Amino acid sequence: MQNKSLGLLIITLFVGILIGSAVGQLLGLFLPSDHIVVKALVSPLLNYIAGPWDLNLIIMVLTIGFTVKINFFSILGIVGAWYYNKYSY
Repeated sequence: MQNKSLGLLIITLFVGILIGSAVGQLLGLFLPSDHIVVKALVSPLLNYIAGPWDLNLIIMVLTIGFTVKINFFSILGIVGAWYYNKYSY
């Protein structure tokens, strides 16, 4: 049995989240906004906003912040990525 690195697992899960979110957003584009599938599967289950933070470097100011929106398809992407990482090669 091969030992797989933690970094590979994190990258695989991140890619799974991105793919799941993209599928959810694409599905949301083709359905009306008041459709039950959009409300149940595409709308965010968790919405976390961090920032914005300002980093003043005297000659320029950097503003940093991020938003995490996890929906049902993101969770499916996490499960699929975990399954891929566990049972591949």
